[in-house]
Amino acid sequence: MNVTQPDDLTVRLIQAEKSADVVHAGAACLAGMLDGFGWVRSRQSLERRAAGRCEVIQLAKSNRNRSGSLIKFMVASLTVFDAGLGAWRRANPELTVGRPESVESIVCAASFLDLSGQYFVVLTRPEDRPARLEQFAAHLREIALPWFAAAAEPEQAVLTAPDALLTAWGFAQDLLEFLVSTGHHAQARMLWERVRKQNSAHQQAFVAGQAMAGTGERPRWHTPEALGWSASVLELL
Repeated sequence: MNVTQPDDLTVRLIQAEKSADVVHAGAACLAGMLDGFGWVRSRQSLERRAAGRCEVIQLAKSNRNRSGSLIKFMVASLTVFDAGLGAWRRANPELTVGRPESVESIVCAASFLDLSGQYFVVLTRPEDRPARLEQFAAHLREIALPWFAAAAEPEQAVLTAPDALLTAWGFAQDLLEFLVSTGHHAQARMLWERVRKQNSAHQQAFVAGQAMAGTGERPRWHTPEALGWSASVLELL
């Protein structure tokens, strides 16, 4: 996390020459421009934690970075984790399809490319770096932070969840479980109706998943069948 004063980071950002140092200083500066976020270099991510919730802005540097020629990094994805949801999944395995342990607490995630065409910042010229980061931070406040806010309140998820999250291979199942884990069963049923209507081409897979639930089978995570399976579980609550 950031331990250096912002003024010092700006000096480091301007004076850095190696592309890796520029990216590190730039990411640390960017975190300081976003309320509550810190730069975690080991994970190459900006992270904000509060009350068991973790919001992650995953960064990636360009493979074409060359000192003095091109230096840029991009936002690869946005992800939300919730420790309470992870604990609920561990305590109620019969209500959730299994997933890798690394994403046991996941609420939702999205590629930033699906949200914005302005997904990278160029920091090649030292004198331009602070201003370019300020512009990029403003863009993240406009696009990324509202996306995180949309997934923060379970009772609002049915209305605020972007359509891109609710595809047959997206994070609808994870959001359904988030609602169930917080006791918002009515909202979970409303979200399922929205998902079912949005993905009308996958009705057969949904029915197959519901049949699997009836026989005790467990479909793979992030499949249309898993959504149907979760819908059947929801009917029992």
